[in-house]
Amino acid sequence: MTPWLVWLISAIVLLIIEVFTGTVAALCLSVGALLAIVPAVLGTGIVWQFVVASAGSVLSFLVLSPIVRRYKLNKASRSDQRSNMDAIIGRTGIVTEQIYPDGRQGRVKVDGDNWLAVADAAHCPLLKGDAVEVISYDSIVIKVKPKS
Repeated sequence: MTPWLVWLISAIVLLIIEVFTGTVAALCLSVGALLAIVPAVLGTGIVWQFVVASAGSVLSFLVLSPIVRRYKLNKASRSDQRSNMDAIIGRTGIVTEQIYPDGRQGRVKVDGDNWLAVADAAHCPLLKGDAVEVISYDSIVIKVKPKS
């Protein structure tokens, strides 16, 4: 088997491994293997082929690693990804413990679950039994306003 064919098969196998692992390492090794095809076709010795493969792998790691990392971070931080907690926004609840204008938390029952709740001072006090609408959340504390 000719050396360039060995490098090509190696590159393809490494690309397949990259698909299943999702790391950038196998991709970089694959790029190095593809670059090693050039000296193999030119008929240089195996040492030069390995030098080119190694240098190509290192350089591709230096170039591709930040790009892949940035892509993964952007993908993870997209605002269109919603949590199950978003389902509570817009729901109606009943105040079970008064919510005060000074920022003290009260409690609101929404869909059978009892939540810590706050409201803007303009909407307070919200008394026990008042109907409220959930407008947002921060961690496990919901923000409510009087139901209109």
